[in-house]
Amino acid sequence: MGGKIPMSKFRERFSHIRAQCESAAFRSDIRHLRDKFHGSPLVLYGAGDLGARTAKWLFRSGIHPVCFCDRSGSGLHRETALPIMSPKDLLPHYKGANILVCSIAHAHDIRQNLLLLGISEERIFFVENLPIPAMTIEDFLPHVEGYEWAYHFFADDISKEIICNRVEGYLLSAPLRPSQGVEYFDRSAGVVLGSEEVFVDGGMFDGDTAMAFVRQTKGIFRHYYGFEIDATNYEKAVQNLAGMEHMTLVQKGLWSGEAERHYHTNLLASSKLSESGDGMIQVTSLDHFFADLPDQPTLIKLDIEGAEKEALLGAENVIKSIRPKLAICAYHKPEDIYSLPQLLTSYEVGYQFALRHYSDNLLDTVLYAVQ
Repeated sequence: MGGKIPMSKFRERFSHIRAQCESAAFRSDIRHLRDKFHGSPLVLYGAGDLGARTAKWLFRSGIHPVCFCDRSGSGLHRETALPIMSPKDLLPHYKGANILVCSIAHAHDIRQNLLLLGISEERIFFVENLPIPAMTIEDFLPHVEGYEWAYHFFADDISKEIICNRVEGYLLSAPLRPSQGVEYFDRSAGVVLGSEEVFVDGGMFDGDTAMAFVRQTKGIFRHYYGFEIDATNYEKAVQNLAGMEHMTLVQKGLWSGEAERHYHTNLLASSKLSESGDGMIQVTSLDHFFADLPDQPTLIKLDIEGAEKEALLGAENVIKSIRPKLAICAYHKPEDIYSLPQLLTSYEVGYQFALRHYSDNLLDTVLYAVQ
């Protein structure tokens, strides 16, 4: 007794990652980045979470963007106090600016729009191709204990490695290693589909996951319920799923209760609930929605841009009574890796948990909970 407490394996990995962040090579990358953007104004395209984190890191590294460009914002950015301008105002004000695209999911579309506006190709840069970490050490430190908890909570080595890979992705811009299974229906994480599945698709987008579900079940299932807040996405889903039986499409968001909330419009797959959003949408809880229905969920998927925890709070009764399989996106917020399994563990359902990841970047990490 009284000896040195051994360092956990996660702490060892984190110490190594932190040393890399503080290395001469990493500082050299910052110098090269400053040189790349020297001499012209720098505009960040995308005022969302990734844009905000990028702006903070750039400021700390001595690189000073002049503004954000965003289709759904205006005024001053709340976290950085940088002005936000629309794409149509970009060229008159910053014709010769360097444009750093702070979006991964929509990078191609943004590039095409910028080219149509007359921005030259050599002025367009992408955050995923530059050594710009998604988080600084200072930003990540409040999450270290949570990630250490998660590392020891998950029993399988794949989940543990995903946790460490995400830290490397946040702090070192390192590529992540994707899993081999089918996203949301991964057998390696314990998802086995039967012929009587009632599938809740939170964040339906254009019906892509619905079609994947039909393929996985060979069209034999009890019912599909898709929830989507964005009108454009919803209409596309209606068109894409036309003629398919046993499907109910709902233009509402999922939340912890019944309400009307702001949301950002015209963000396609990234449309999300937000107090600063420019639209209003009805939201519901799964407990309320399924209270009087004969169908009860057997599989719940949530990809709702950071509202996953609220939706799980609103599904407590369904989860406790029905114990459906869960496939919950756990990448929209850094704390999702530990806060979501902690919440579900508090329901005392007896789930087995696993993480799987489906891209080479920080998107598409899924938390699975199965009996």
